[in-house]
Amino acid sequence: MSTNIFKTNGIIARIIMVFVLMVCISSSIACRQKDSVTYEVTGDAELVDIAISDSDGDMERYEDMTLPWRRDYGDFEQDYLYLYAYNTGDSGTVNITIYVNGKVFKSATTSGGYTSAVVVGNK
Repeated sequence: MSTNIFKTNGIIARIIMVFVLMVCISSSIACRQKDSVTYEVTGDAELVDIAISDSDGDMERYEDMTLPWRRDYGDFEQDYLYLYAYNTGDSGTVNITIYVNGKVFKSATTSGGYTSAVVVGNK
């Protein structure tokens, strides 16, 4: 009789271990914290063309934008971040910054007409 109890306890222990393992795996995939990402372009250039990678991993393009310009994502799912800005005028500065969870991730500056700046990376 005691042999059956040990077998039953062993089976129950294995079921519990499998359940705990499944919860741990699913929580690391499904419950991963999403980051907030902000793309920002500032400066004194008159008009700027901008390209960014969005939360779905697609490229978004904006033409002839006035500064300052900003795009916020509350739940950014992608690891890859990309921000490009091109000064379409003959003078001015352009500052580009990517923020992740409110902190500067990367930034760059360009000065002069018909110049561009780009920042890219994995968060």
